[in-house]
Amino acid sequence: MFQKMGKHTVLCTSSLLILMAAATANAADGEVEFTGKIVDSPCTVQSESVNKAVDLGQVRISDFESAVGSTAGSTPFSLTLENCNVATLKNASIMFSGQQAATDNTVLGMVGEQQVAGVGIRINDARTGNKLALNTASNDYTLRPLSNTFDFTATYVRLALDTPAEGENPAVSSIGTGQVNALASFDITYK
Repeated sequence: MFQKMGKHTVLCTSSLLILMAAATANAADGEVEFTGKIVDSPCTVQSESVNKAVDLGQVRISDFESAVGSTAGSTPFSLTLENCNVATLKNASIMFSGQQAATDNTVLGMVGEQQVAGVGIRINDARTGNKLALNTASNDYTLRPLSNTFDFTATYVRLALDTPAEGENPAVSSIGTGQVNALASFDITYK
């Protein structure tokens, strides 16, 4: 009734049964994906600085001088870095980006519908008073251990001349009235 099997046949059959058992024991019921990020950043951006809202307040059209580029209002704001370890990277520069006004690379244009015409927003470095060009890294800031606060100001900027009075028609302001909205993102580069 039983046939005689050679040692080789028994060994192959046994090996095949062990492999089949191992394959069923190792069947996947799911998977785990691991993600992360490694950075060479000596600081973290303080949570209050990540999504900052700056209220520029209200100004009148008459607060602007008649020249293009004249400013009105000045509102301070800050960005803070914390948990800084300056063992390897000791400086940082900040670059503000956003929709640039057509006539000036230091002025943010308005975003959204039905925005006021004739004005934009300029960001200045509070330590020097210099205008910060959009999409261009600032001069370096020296980092201190633990916490660093960088101060800026935002101002309204006139972008167009008024239409002069003609005959009986009065001058027409190039600056409209209403809501002002501009948006800038910032990137920090460590050196």
